[in-house]
Amino acid sequence: MKRFNRIEPARAAALVLALPLIAALVAFVVAAVSTVPPAGQIVAAVALVAVAGTGLVYAWRLGPGGLSD
Repeated sequence: MKRFNRIEPARAAALVLALPLIAALVAFVVAAVSTVPPAGQIVAAVALVAVAGTGLVYAWRLGPGGLSD
């Protein structure tokens, strides 16, 4: 029988949190294309991507008890 690997809780949480984040960013891009957003909104969107990206990278790191063991 084929053995299925379970997804680790941190990775599952990262995926669950990434989906609404992606939806919010898509909505922002659609709004930005139809109007010209102020610079502050663009900076906020870039900061959101940076913070969320570091969280996703952290969840996928190879640590003790992770995929490397």
